[in-house]
Amino acid sequence: MISFIEPYYKSAGKIDFVWSPEQGAASYNMYVGLSSTALVSLYTGIPTTPSRDSRTIGKVYMPCLIEEVRTALSLADSITFAGSTVFYFAITYVNSLGVESSLSDSRIVKVTPVGITIDTMKDDPTSNRHCFVFSQDLQRWIKMAGTSTGSLVVDSSPFYSANITTVYTYDGTNVSTIKSYPSDATTTGSYAKLTTYTYAGSQISKITITDSTV
Repeated sequence: MISFIEPYYKSAGKIDFVWSPEQGAASYNMYVGLSSTALVSLYTGIPTTPSRDSRTIGKVYMPCLIEEVRTALSLADSITFAGSTVFYFAITYVNSLGVESSLSDSRIVKVTPVGITIDTMKDDPTSNRHCFVFSQDLQRWIKMAGTSTGSLVVDSSPFYSANITTVYTYDGTNVSTIKSYPSDATTTGSYAKLTTYTYAGSQISKITITDSTV
């Protein structure tokens, strides 16, 4: 599947999604979950008609309401898109024979309180993809700043900084490891960065940074 779901507006109660029409699609289905490996059905039979709105023209448009997400995932009424819960979304398409594309071939979009990032499930050489973050100042999605070594969120004020939790371990005297992860992504298995320190006597001889999980 080439097309993937693209969130372009978020409020506490709604996320507006768009995506490029998929060749051969007769309708679309949308899935949601609290992890990228446990998605459940949210909407089925979404029409393929492209939007005529100037902001989303040519795209398939689908609003997603928090109350319907809460029903699908059996969540408390206090959960909103503006809270601390991280949501994962994906779409599939159904062809004219009623056959649905595989969910494993879909791209999964991660919607967090501080922005939206894309978990790439498969390589997509057809187009350059850009991650977006939500600007509290502008109240809209903007492209992330990027460097040659990776993407980053640029904070103009500590008030808008991403919330990060850092956990330290010690060998008795010195710091052995430092694990960092978003404060709102505390589910076991969520992505984290692990910094490991190797000592020669009382001096640090090596610092190793690796991918890890919460």
